[in-house]
Amino acid sequence: MPSILGHALAGLTISAAYTRGRPPRRTWVLATACAVAADLDWFTGLLGLHDGNSLSHRGMSHSLIAAALIAAAAMLIGFRPHLRSPRQWACLLSAAFSHGLLDACTFGGTGVALLEPFSKARFVCVWQPIFVSPIPLSGKLFDWLLFSLGTEVLWIGIPACLVFSAPRAVEWIRL
Repeated sequence: MPSILGHALAGLTISAAYTRGRPPRRTWVLATACAVAADLDWFTGLLGLHDGNSLSHRGMSHSLIAAALIAAAAMLIGFRPHLRSPRQWACLLSAAFSHGLLDACTFGGTGVALLEPFSKARFVCVWQPIFVSPIPLSGKLFDWLLFSLGTEVLWIGIPACLVFSAPRAVEWIRL
């Protein structure tokens, strides 16, 4: 999996892409939370569940249905009824679903159960440019963490910078 920083940056970037100018604080906080929320299933590893289990890491919590439920919960908790819009829903849903897509793009670990509960299949991307982030940190694993963060900077950070800077570049060109 990409680190929590990579997932959070993806959520923040998605919120910026869905809004004009600077996203409202509530929107970027909720989008970031939606993008990170699926990794709460990491704690099921403490229960001794094997990798193929629906409740294990990259299982049901990384599915399309879970992304929709996470986004719906964020909409209900974060916005009053008169402030909810389809655009915000799409933003939060995209942020929640980005988690599974980024995990599918990581080299290492098990695939992602995107279609749970309808299919037990685990999916990975053909091209996996992001290296899995090691947990826990000790010895050589720290070097691996730095390398995996480098791949996140390249494949998540640079596109995020482009998304953040594109509106300013367009304004500068117009002037």
